[in-house]
Parts: sequence; structure tokens; C-alpha cells
Amino acid sequence: MNGEIYSSIDAIASCQAGVVSRRQALSAGLTPGAITWQLRRGRWRQIYRGVYATHASEIVREARLWAAVLYAGAGARLSHETAAEVHGLVPRPATLIHVTVPPTRRVRPAQGLTIHIAARADYPSAPRGILPCTMPEETVLDLVHAAGSLDAARGLVTSAFTAKLTSAGRLWLAMTSRKRLRWRRQLEEIVAAAATAAAAGVMTEALPA
Repeated sequence: MNGEIYSSIDAIASCQAGVVSRRQALSAGLTPGAITWQLRRGRWRQIYRGVYATHASEIVREARLWAAVLYAGAGARLSHETAAEVHGLVPRPATLIHVTVPPTRRVRPAQGLTIHIAARADYPSAPRGILPCTMPEETVLDLVHAAGSLDAARGLVTSAFTAKLTSAGRLWLAMTSRKRLRWRRQLEEIVAAAATAAAAGVMTEALPA
């Protein structure tokens, strides 16, 4: 019986970079005492309260990102600078891990995490084994809203188009769904210009030499 329980937990952890939550372990059939035993023997390590690495080796970046999402709970997604990291929009990880949770929930702060409250709760769930993360266009708008200057906002939009992470249509749709958005009028112009430039680049590449 214990072998089946640990096999089930291993299967969950293998989809989450070796990380499981206490809730997942208990749902798989492990007892609170067995979890404590794993921790005391050093077989598991706590990353955040109620979230564990199921191995004694180095905790890699992906595992820390999974731990942050699992700690934040149901409906949580990586967002802002951390989502930009996952999407390849920024060259290096931010010091803090950013997570957004549904507006109906509140999460106790933890060291190294920044918790944001989503404006809406109707985001699709991520498939099993895929880090829950805001979509590229939502990530761009989150960063634009927090940007320190209009030039920084322009650079974010341009980078997203250059990397082909989103399209003008998806970005427009995301913009219209937000009641609050910094530099909305200027952003509309930036998106239109970036989309035109991206389209021109595609047309140029398609022309015969």
C-alpha cells in the first residue's frame, strides 16, 4: 500500500520538477506523520510552508517556480517579471518570484514571493505538467502597467512582437478586458505601430532575393 502511495506521489512530483504540496501528498494517501518522517530523515525538504522538494539534491529554478505556485494555491499563476522569464521576454530571472491569485483568495506572504490579486478569475487552467503562468499578452500588460516610463512600456511591447510571443489581436483583446491600464491611449498607438512593423518585417522576409 505504501509503495502505491509513494508511486502516486512520485508521479505527481515528476510533473512538477520534483515538488509536491502537502495537500497533494495527503490526497495521495500519505499521513501527516509520514510527511514529518520524510522531512526529519532529510528525504524531503520544505521550500515554503506546506510545499516540499521530494529529493535531497539542489533545488533548481523550475522547482522553485513550481513551489511558489503550489504555495499560493488553487488558481495561482506565475505573473509579471516571473511570467516574462518563463516566456523568454526578459534575459534573466528577477530576484522575487511573482504570483497572481484569483480575486476571491488571499495568500499569506512568504519570503521571496510577491503576491498579486487578479482583476478577474476566469483564466483557463494549465495542463498537467505545465507551469501555470499568465499568457504573454497579459504578462506584457502587467509589466506595462508597472513600468517606470513610457519608453520602458514601448520596449516591452516591441520585444513581445519581435519574439512573436503575441499578436496585435490578442493584445488588443487583453487591453479591452482591463478597466485599469496605465498609458492606455499611448499603448494603443504603440501596439498599432509595433504590429505594423512586425507585419512589414514578415513581408520583407517573404520577398524573393
